[in-house]
Amino acid sequence: MKSIMYFLGMAFAMCCCSSKQEPVEAAAQSESEKDSNVNHFYSFYDFSKEDPGCEFSGFSGDESFGRWSSGDTSTIDLMTAPMAEFTARLDVHRIGTEGEPIEFDVLVNSEPVSHVSTNGHESVYVNVSKENVGADGSARLMLAFKNAAKPSKYNPESKDPRKLGIALSSVTVYGYSMK
Repeated sequence: MKSIMYFLGMAFAMCCCSSKQEPVEAAAQSESEKDSNVNHFYSFYDFSKEDPGCEFSGFSGDESFGRWSSGDTSTIDLMTAPMAEFTARLDVHRIGTEGEPIEFDVLVNSEPVSHVSTNGHESVYVNVSKENVGADGSARLMLAFKNAAKPSKYNPESKDPRKLGIALSSVTVYGYSMK
């Protein structure tokens, strides 16, 4: 039954929120919709803005496409609803490993929830169960990169000293919680 409710909640959130993908001026936006026994929510964080609307660390400054992760770990602090199930969509613009996929683990509140391998230019989906969400609805996503690299590894003429993993454009959170 729990799996069915999770699937129905995610399907409802994805359908109801899919029209919210138009560009907006605000760096972050959130919506909540209440069903009889279910609260659905949606949040969007634009990493190309100076303030994407959430706390974060391990990322470089904003650029036109978003931000590069910098180093072996990056964190994104989200607030959801207490006891919420949610899916975080990470829009990966580019990767810092040329010719090989970037690999990273996603931990939520220090618990591993997903392993990702991507070549960039795609959306990566991370499903988070309510057991991984804090009692207050907090969810700290940690991206632990396996093969982040300095650009000089692939281009000896590069003067960029950063150790890059992914260029993140945005994070979208779709979720639900039971009343």
